[in-house]
Amino acid sequence: MIVSHAAIPGYMPAMAMPFRVRDPREMAGVAPGSRVSFDLYVRKSESHVRRIKVRDARREGVTDFRFPTPSEQIRVGQVVPDFALIDQTGNTVRLADFRGRVVALNFLYTRCPLPEVCPRLAATFLSLQRRFRARIPQDLVLLSTTLDPQYDTPAVLTEYAKSIGARWPFLTGSPQQIQETARHFGLIHWAEEGVIVHTSATAVIDRLGKLAALVEGSSFRLEQLVDLIGESLGQP
Repeated sequence: MIVSHAAIPGYMPAMAMPFRVRDPREMAGVAPGSRVSFDLYVRKSESHVRRIKVRDARREGVTDFRFPTPSEQIRVGQVVPDFALIDQTGNTVRLADFRGRVVALNFLYTRCPLPEVCPRLAATFLSLQRRFRARIPQDLVLLSTTLDPQYDTPAVLTEYAKSIGARWPFLTGSPQQIQETARHFGLIHWAEEGVIVHTSATAVIDRLGKLAALVEGSSFRLEQLVDLIGESLGQP
C-alpha cells in the first residue's frame, strides 16, 4: 500500500512511500484515502507493516490522497519515445541505440531507505544479469534510470554500480529529462525532505522499440520478469 505518512523519528521524514503488508487480511477495510496507523518492521533485506488500523479521517480533517495518472503514459504495444541520458561513465545513451535488441528498464535511486523498493529492483536486475549473461549486451540490454539526478551524479552511480556488482548502464540527466522519461512509463515522483517519493515500474521494450510489458511495483516475482523478457527475446 502507498501511504502518505508522518515522520518516523530517527529513520525517515514525512513522505509518501509504498509499504509491503505482511498479512493481506489486514487490508480489509483499507481503501484509497483511508487514514491508517500501523507498525513498520525493517530488517536488512526486507521491510513490512503489521497491525494496520483504519481511523476515521473525517474527524481528523484528512482528504483523499491519490497519485494522478500521467497523461504522457504509453500503452503496451506503442513505440516508446526516444530519450537521451548519460550513463555513469558520462557517455550519452539513447533508447534508439538499442533497436534490434530487447531492453529492460527500471527506475530507482541510490539513497532509497526501504530495502523492499529500490534495493529490490537493483537485486532483480542483478539476477537478470546472471540469468541472461550469455545474451547481455548483444541481445538484451539492462538500463537503470535514477529518480534523484541532483544527487546521483555519474560518479555516485559508478560507485553504486561497483558496490553491488552491476555491469549495466545507470542513467541520469537533468531533472526535466528524468521527469519526462519516467512519466512515459506512468511513474510519479518528487523530492521531499531529502528523499524521493515515487511509484515503481519496470518496462520491457521489444526489438522494434515498442513497450512489450510494464510491471508495476517492486514486489513482483523474478520469474515473472524473466518470462516477459524471454518472450520478447524468443528462442536463443
